[in-house]
Amino acid sequence: MQGKAFMETQEQSKYTYNGPQSMTWKIEKEAIFVLGSMRAILMQHAHPLIAIGSDSHSCLMSDPFGRAKRTFTLSQNFAFGSDAMVHDAARSINRLHTHVHGALPIEAGAYAKGTPYKARDPELLLWAHACWVDTVLLTYSLFFGPLSSAEKDQYYQESKMRVRLLGLPTHAMPETMRDVEQYLNDMLHSNRLAATPQARRLVHKALFPSSSVWLRPLMHLNRSITCALLPPSIREIYGLQWDTRQQRTFDLFVQAVKAVLPYLPRYLRELPSARSMMRQERASRCPLR
Repeated sequence: MQGKAFMETQEQSKYTYNGPQSMTWKIEKEAIFVLGSMRAILMQHAHPLIAIGSDSHSCLMSDPFGRAKRTFTLSQNFAFGSDAMVHDAARSINRLHTHVHGALPIEAGAYAKGTPYKARDPELLLWAHACWVDTVLLTYSLFFGPLSSAEKDQYYQESKMRVRLLGLPTHAMPETMRDVEQYLNDMLHSNRLAATPQARRLVHKALFPSSSVWLRPLMHLNRSITCALLPPSIREIYGLQWDTRQQRTFDLFVQAVKAVLPYLPRYLRELPSARSMMRQERASRCPLR
């Protein structure tokens, strides 16, 4: 019995951060939440210091979908990986962020020309993380039904470990999800967000890419979903048009997806990477024969 208890403890220790009972696994296994990924990116890059950092030190502006895919892979490791995978993902991001620093070349929003930036600045880490959390919760709630305040807060509390490993100290994080929502509201109605030339290039590349004819319907869908999910103030910053007719069309799309989702088999509804890692976790808990 002692041997069995020791093995169970060892297996459980592989998932200090998340695990089968976490809200993270419940929410981020669903493929539908990927639909909101571009919303998070455009919100993050409405911050002038994040936009210039990405433009100067990454391939996001030239290849937004490729960069988003790589970021998504790391986020899946954070969500579903063992502790070792979580730490590897954090080290990979921190290595890249080490070299991301410089100065803002123009005045933008509340920031004067010459304002220094660095990727591990707590201000920038907090804004990027808050945009991600808000987008995941919004997208899940939209297509699966509302989450309770307790469920939202549990997801946020679980998410803190990601940004903590990336350098944001605990004292700099909002305490609860309600505090995050207040922080986001304050930011969205402040002069700290502005569409720099770098951010506008990202919008054009992400929402209006040159593509083959057969991909254009998908690009149009991506553009419509992103515009629908963006806060009005962010749409205004970027000059993105959105009217009541487009909103009605999007509402019908949401209703149709919500009607279909419960009947889809899990292998179609869940992300392949999440299913694979969850299978590995279940296999690790099966007793040896």
